[in-house]
Amino acid sequence: MTILDQLAASRADRPAALAVNEVSYDDLCVGMLRVAWRLRELGLGSGDRIALYCENRIGFVYAYLAALRLGAIAVPTNVLYRRTDLSHVLDDADAAMMLASEQTTPNAQEVDNKRTLVMAEDLEAWAIDPSIAPLDGVPLPDDDAPAIIIYTSGTTGRSKGAVLSHGNLATIATQVSSAWRWTARDTLAIALPLFHVHGLGAGLNGSLAAGGRIIIHERFDATKMLATLREPDVTMFFGVPTMYVRLLEQIGTGDAPTLRLCVSGSAALSPEIHAQFEERFGMTILERYGSTEFGFALGNRYGGPRVGGSVGVPFSGVRVRIDAPDSTGVGEILVSGPNVFIGYWRNSEASAAAFVVDADGTRWFHSGDLGAYDAQAQVYRIVGRIKELIISGGFNVYPLEVETEIDRFPSVRASAVVGVPDAARGEIAVAFIEADAAFEVESLLAYLRERLASFKLPKRIEVVDALPRNALGKLEKSKLKARV
Repeated sequence: MTILDQLAASRADRPAALAVNEVSYDDLCVGMLRVAWRLRELGLGSGDRIALYCENRIGFVYAYLAALRLGAIAVPTNVLYRRTDLSHVLDDADAAMMLASEQTTPNAQEVDNKRTLVMAEDLEAWAIDPSIAPLDGVPLPDDDAPAIIIYTSGTTGRSKGAVLSHGNLATIATQVSSAWRWTARDTLAIALPLFHVHGLGAGLNGSLAAGGRIIIHERFDATKMLATLREPDVTMFFGVPTMYVRLLEQIGTGDAPTLRLCVSGSAALSPEIHAQFEERFGMTILERYGSTEFGFALGNRYGGPRVGGSVGVPFSGVRVRIDAPDSTGVGEILVSGPNVFIGYWRNSEASAAAFVVDADGTRWFHSGDLGAYDAQAQVYRIVGRIKELIISGGFNVYPLEVETEIDRFPSVRASAVVGVPDAARGEIAVAFIEADAAFEVESLLAYLRERLASFKLPKRIEVVDALPRNALGKLEKSKLKARV
């Protein structure tokens, strides 16, 4: 089974139904084949890489699906990348072609003028041009063939290209659509970037596999998104924590949308936002845990309970274990299943280091994330990243634990805790805080002393106008460390 098979099945069931924005399943599939024909004429073939350096729009969707249909490999590329990062992705993937738009073309041309450049605007025109013969006679790719390369965030060193197969993508789409009871009656609204596995793997692919409709916003604007969510046919929203914060700020006293499901991921959702959203919107956010390398491994049960700060249970077909747990049960999360990626693109050393293989041949992926299993609640919790763990005076300090307490303090909007070298303790915790004008450092410290062990207390607190975040709202802690 591949995404293309799932799309074909949805088309057969509901050809006239809307698939993406205002495009029907029938028109989406015909447009995909027309675009595939033109891309093949321009030289894109099986196994070739095409970088998709384009914001959320229907042209991205056509390029992505057409590449899959040709057996080429799509390389979704962060539109915020500039010369250094963009050059790395293009060179490492050895892309033969690049999709750009009017917005991204200046950056694309500055970095590279050798690769074939195709415009999203042209693809959108090709898709509806009846004079273009739809692709025919090209065999469908096997489910174990590489489908996409998504580059990791690259918070430490150069980003690596995670290769996911056609079967990986289909498995991920099936897992989320089944777990979240997704049907053809659902309409999903998202502003998540399609260059990331959250927007692409869960959002677009999940919707196409379920036969529903997806409404894609180019970027997140709380006012515009609220208007979309209030449309009578919209039933679902996927976002990151910062989006939920902005929706709460924007809604004011207006009527809350009537939705069936809201999903959050890509960063930790604070228990406070979880509770505030439930109170104001009348529904609890479903949190899930995922990664570029395996899509999604854990999620709150659809039928509940959805406990703030927890990420639920494994998806169907996924195995999760906590490796080398400490005395508190915290250890690295290892993941195994048909959703787990093939390996890193042309990087056998990193691929070998990413897996451990049991005696029975089971491959377990080292996530790099720290977690624990709560036996009483029967859910998993994420504690943080291994590389973010602070060892201060021989004691383990998990930044997420400290951040959670800081975020509960009145007038704090957001926080980030990082470890920095210290001659006496090895490392100390430093907290960076976004706060309102009423915030007082000493009041916060007094509050934290009542709640945290002394070795967990931040030894420095810096108030900032805004914490650095990437396109998905994830904190870029490396930039904060560089400031200390």
